[in-house]
Amino acid sequence: MEERLFTKLEFNKIRAMLAALAYSPGGKELAGRLVPHKSRGEVEKAFDQLEEAMELLRFKEPSFLHGIRDVSGAVNKADKGGMLHPTELLEVASLLKASRLGNSYLDTNKCQVLRPYLDALLPQPVLEKDIEKAIDDDGQVRDDASDQLRKVRRDIENLRSRIKSYMQEFIRSASGQVYLQESLVTERAGRYVVPVKIEYRSMVKGIVHDESASGATVFIEPMAAVEMNNKIRSLEVEEKREVERILRRLSSMTAVFSQELLANYDILVQLDLLFARGNLAYNMHAYRPVMRDDGQIDLQKARHPLLGATAVPIDVELGRHYDILVITGPNTGGKTVVLKTIGLFSLMAMSGLYVPARENSVISMFTNIFVDIGDEQSLEQSLSTFSSHISNIISILSQTDGHSLVLLDELGAGTDPVEGAALARAIMVRLKELGARAVVTTHQSDLKNFAYQSERVENACVEFDPFTFQPTYQLTIGTPGQSNAFEIALRLGLNRVIVDNARSFVPDREKETANMIRRLKENQHAYDELHRILDLEMHEFQKEKDVFTNEKERFNEEHRKIIGRSRREADDYLRLIKKQADEALEEFKKNLKADDNIIKWHEIEKGRNNLKSLGVRPDTKGAVEAASELQIGDCVQISDIKQKGSVIAFPAPAEVEVQVGGMKLRVKRESVQAVERDKSASVRQYNRLVSDRMKDMSVEIDLRGKTVEESLYELDIYLDNAALCSLKSVRIIHGKGTGALRKAVREFLNGHRLVSSYRDAAYNEGGFGVTVVEMK
Repeated sequence: MEERLFTKLEFNKIRAMLAALAYSPGGKELAGRLVPHKSRGEVEKAFDQLEEAMELLRFKEPSFLHGIRDVSGAVNKADKGGMLHPTELLEVASLLKASRLGNSYLDTNKCQVLRPYLDALLPQPVLEKDIEKAIDDDGQVRDDASDQLRKVRRDIENLRSRIKSYMQEFIRSASGQVYLQESLVTERAGRYVVPVKIEYRSMVKGIVHDESASGATVFIEPMAAVEMNNKIRSLEVEEKREVERILRRLSSMTAVFSQELLANYDILVQLDLLFARGNLAYNMHAYRPVMRDDGQIDLQKARHPLLGATAVPIDVELGRHYDILVITGPNTGGKTVVLKTIGLFSLMAMSGLYVPARENSVISMFTNIFVDIGDEQSLEQSLSTFSSHISNIISILSQTDGHSLVLLDELGAGTDPVEGAALARAIMVRLKELGARAVVTTHQSDLKNFAYQSERVENACVEFDPFTFQPTYQLTIGTPGQSNAFEIALRLGLNRVIVDNARSFVPDREKETANMIRRLKENQHAYDELHRILDLEMHEFQKEKDVFTNEKERFNEEHRKIIGRSRREADDYLRLIKKQADEALEEFKKNLKADDNIIKWHEIEKGRNNLKSLGVRPDTKGAVEAASELQIGDCVQISDIKQKGSVIAFPAPAEVEVQVGGMKLRVKRESVQAVERDKSASVRQYNRLVSDRMKDMSVEIDLRGKTVEESLYELDIYLDNAALCSLKSVRIIHGKGTGALRKAVREFLNGHRLVSSYRDAAYNEGGFGVTVVEMK
């Protein structure tokens, strides 16, 4: 694509904005040369890199890119055996430091797409440290660059101190006060001298180095200082040789890593451009567009980036339902801005830049973008002619194909309206034949009809407020625009008689069309207002709905918590009751004689508390005389309420705590009497319990079709009943299926208090679908 295209669509200004955000001169240069990519794959790769770079920018600026310089000149010089100056070596060290910090900046788990940059950056810490150790920030070789240099400079400093001391003594002496023009020590040609009056020149022994302009003063190096100054000059030569040796050593090291240095520089300036693209996207509030190859464009809320806060967002579509869009409307209505926005966004996206439009806006790859934008209609307000327009269009038609985007401003203008409209219509027919995507702006009414009558061609207009007659700069697709010339003329002060007379000259057909469009616009305006009100009401409704939904979720959550807590408490209580029942049952079985079903009294006494949990309450008839002292476990009768119970504690000297059924009562000692337990009642109660259970007792239980939770609950009750009925063996039918229920049953039986062992049934008894349990 030609540079002229970038100027016409003002892409060069976008590149300038991008360059201003780059950190280094190299990054700025790359930004100034940014051009569109050739394939969608390249653009998608650039977008992926940009997306990751913007994520990194959210947390930390890439400050390591500040101040990197192009070291290719210094590297080439070192490669040829040249000695680099300290400032050149500092630039090499700065580049190496940026490479090291860049490597650290990119070395993060969030860095995936940019991993090739990380892998390609090759820091050289040894060379970087050697240069920084030898050269200070002012570009001077440090004293401690080598031991020899440190010694030489120390000797020079010592000699200078001795000379200064001698000179100070000389100027403070009596003769010095007489001979000297001024009491100061200065330098000439690097040697320390004193200013002597011309008349005392012969009185001061030494070498004359200079004379003042007036001739009244000569600058003499005293003989006593000559030898020390000579020694300083000798040491300075030695210092120069040592500095040169250090610089040559560092230059040689630079030559060794010349390829790495050049590669690092190229990578760093590419990263600089990448992060500049990220900052530009943040500044523009831009988003990643969806790229396609089929010529479709669908921009939502697109804002021209050079118009800043004054940009009116537009929605524009092309390539899906129609290939040519004809935009009409009044002057200063924003038609050219729409044209430039479409072209500029296409260039930006194809160059790997996000666009200031709503997320997921669609832009296609084009092999060529052609523009003919009349400068008199451009943002820069220049001039153009009809002939230049036609010459440009001729060139465009000769190069256009099905992968081209053509943008034509004021097509058919600048000549006879009839001929201009006919010519514009023929050009659009040709663009249709070529399969190009095109956006055309015009004032020609005939082209509105052409758009209505032609397939794959659509009308659009930049909006004009029908009440204020001011442009809104919004684009509406599907409706042609009006010039509103008469209304504008009236508002500007043209006599109404003249305007009415002008209206009479308009053909009836044109009047009908204009009136129809005006009514359509007014209806559209009313519809938009109703739609706005509906949106507000929908927004309020959504807010109320969200509040209701949140309240409902809170209620359901609280309900779930209450139900869960209740179930846990019920399960805990059920486990406690079952445990007490199991203990009571075990006590009954231990104390039941197999031959005559007579329970030993002293063993019943041991398990009396557990019997109460089964509801077995002995009923005795006749009280026995109370012992002199009651003991825990004694059966007593409470005279006040005529109830029997067991002594469980003595909370106070004159009180007794008695267990009566499920209640614990504290009563006075004199209100209870010891009684004898009714053994036969306990036996009858137990026999009745066993008899009731045996009526419906089966030697097998079928769990098929039940959930695991239901199955284990029923199995637990069944095993209790089986143990109560003294069954030796039972069968559990769980089926084969997926094996989940069988596994759960086996895990439940492991370590069960009532189970001695279990096994799979025989093949003819059910096999793996049945488990045979041996009871304790």
